Amino acid sequence: MHRSPNGMNKLKLWILFMTISAGVIACAEQSLVKNSNVNLYKKKPLPAATIDELGSGKKVYETNCMICHRADGTGGKVSIEGKNLNVTNLTSDKVKGFSDEKIIGYVMNGIEDEGMPAFKAKLSEGEMRDVVKFIRTELQHAESNSK
Repeated sequence: MHRSPNGMNKLKLWILFMTISAGVIACAEQSLVKNSNVNLYKKKPLPAATIDELGSGKKVYETNCMICHRADGTGGKVSIEGKNLNVTNLTSDKVKGFSDEKIIGYVMNGIEDEGMPAFKAKLSEGEMRDVVKFIRTELQHAESNSK
């Protein structure tokens, strides 16, 4: 069986066309599955996790900060473990002007000269961000500040 060069070219083109078509169809189906909200492999999708940042921040504040900064964040003179401290007022205009990152730095590394301990070994970065959000919204009555 001998095919003409023209017939051979048509066969090659047909094979090439079918190969490309199969690849396009496979990629399109894969893209639809990836970009779809439909889960084809499980009957019931798991609900999305939610995080109550203010609730978490309040708990962190009450557990770690309130002993010095007081429930309302005003701080002032306190005596902790035999040390007399003059604790920063978290509701002051000065602290309101601090960036969130600056406050997180103080929480993370402490302020040794002022008697504030470092919390980097005790709190996660997420907990630190939550407590800053709590301070901004509940104590300073402002939206989160990202200066």
